Order: sequence, then structure tokens, then C-alpha cells
Amino acid sequence: MATAKAFGRAAAALVLLVAVTSCGHKPAAKPPDGTPLPGLSVSAAPTAPSAGTTSEPGESSLTPGSPATGKPGGAPTGGPGSSRPGSGPGPAGTSAGPGAPANACGTPPAGRAPDGRAQQRIVFPALGSHQWPDSQVTMRACATSGLPVTYQFQNGGRGGSCWVSDPAATTVSSQGVPMSCQVTAAQAGNAAFAPAAPATVTWAVNKLVVTYGVLGSATTLTYSAANPNATIQVRLTAIHDIPYLTMYLNATGACSFPPGSRGVGGAGGRDITVNVAMALAAQGGDCDIRVGVQVNQVANVDPVTGASRHYTVTK
Repeated sequence: MATAKAFGRAAAALVLLVAVTSCGHKPAAKPPDGTPLPGLSVSAAPTAPSAGTTSEPGESSLTPGSPATGKPGGAPTGGPGSSRPGSGPGPAGTSAGPGAPANACGTPPAGRAPDGRAQQRIVFPALGSHQWPDSQVTMRACATSGLPVTYQFQNGGRGGSCWVSDPAATTVSSQGVPMSCQVTAAQAGNAAFAPAAPATVTWAVNKLVVTYGVLGSATTLTYSAANPNATIQVRLTAIHDIPYLTMYLNATGACSFPPGSRGVGGAGGRDITVNVAMALAAQGGDCDIRVGVQVNQVANVDPVTGASRHYTVTK
């Protein structure tokens, strides 16, 4: 009996020793026959932050001007120089920035204003000089930004040589002739565009110039009882339809005109020819004539060589 108890104690001690030496160890996993274990991927250890960045919680490690990463559509942190559509100065989604004209006015100036806004330029086509009755003009200045342009007339369009029908309108008429105005086009800019440099042109309306003279190259006129008169032709030309004019004729020597004046023009036409009958003296001799044209204060007349002529009347 004592031997059996001693053997039992020895067996228990052996079991306890085995349990202690195998504590904390698990048997290795054994995959099913023929099925290899999948490979394990190992992530590299995180690197230390680079110079100029921060590892403080909640702060970005991006350098200024770089796009935010890890966020779809992240906005750039750079300033006005960003080329992303819709960012910085300039209307979003348009091509109004430098280098891409917003309209047919031309190419905008390169670069940006000191405050970061886009540059713009005004194109103001010349208004030219006009002659009465061409006394109306439409101003067609435009800005490369596509923004509306305003106009300012010399003396406000209400003084000196510059009097216009409606200084606040785009299409205006001169009030009186001759007239001369300096007109300045301006564009003040907005949040996207800096102000444009003003552009100034001159608009003038002058009196209508009517040129006139006697046609023909003959220097001798022949008198006969059957034909005691001669017909001369006076030509009048202008750049617009010739208004109603008063024509005066003066003759000395062996020819004469009926007394009084006659009206010409006013029926349309920029180039008209008027036939004038002139009586010849039966005795013949020298004849000198002169044609004059008088018009109201709105138009001017300009005689040319031929407004005065010398003839010899023969029998």
C-alpha cells in the first residue's frame, strides 16, 4: 500500500511538471493537406516627418501651395496664382483670366494687378470725323474682361465745342455744327478684374463741304440770231446728299444771266449737274462769269477752279 501511494505521488508530480513547462505555448497551426499558408504582407514603418512639416495632431504636413491630398476635390492652398478653374480672381468657370479673351475685344493683358485681380484692357475704335447731316454716332468700346464700358464726354457733353443730345446714351447726336468732343471710355473693374486704363478718342462733326464749278473746256461761244443763248453746266458734289442750296450767277461783258437766284439740290443725290441758260451779246466780245453757292449755316461750300470762267463771244 505504501508503495502504491508513493507511485501515485510521483505520477502526479510528473504531470504537474509537464503542465508547468508547457504553459503559454499553443500548438502550431496545421493547414489542411495540400493547402499552403497565404503569404503575409508587411507594412513599412512610418517615416519621420520631413523638414518644414509638422506632426502635431490635426495639422497638415502639406507645403504652402500644394493641393490637399487624400480629399477628392481638395482646394489648393496657394494664392491668386492658382490655375484651377474657378479659383483665384476671375469669374469661376470662364476663360476671362489673362491670356484668354472673354469676348471679341482682343487679348487681355498678361499678368495680374498688384492686388491679385486679373488685368483688363479697353479697345475703343475711332469715331472719326463726320460731315453734316451725318451727326449721329454709336460708340462701340469694349473691355477684354467682357464687363460693360461707360463713356464720359468732354465738358459733360454740355459745353464748349461739345454739345450732344444725350450724354448718358451710347448713341448720340451732335447739337450744332461744327462740333468736336473728346470721349473717354472707362471700366472700373470688380472683385475679379482690376480697373482698365481709360481710352479716349475724338468725335467731330463738320459742316458739309459742297464742291462746285462750271463744266466744259470751251473758251469760245458763238452768237446767232437763231441761237442767241448758250447753256453752261454747273456741277455740285458732296459726300452726302446735297441739301437745298441757293445758286447765284454773275456775268460781265458779252454775256448775261436772268436776274435773281435759283435754288438747286434738296432732291437727293451727292453729284448733281444744273443746266443754266446764258444770253450772248449780238456784238460779241469778252465774257466773264462767276458761279456762287450760298447755303445755310449748317453746310459749307468750297469753290474749285472753274467756278469762274472767261469766254470769247463771236458772231
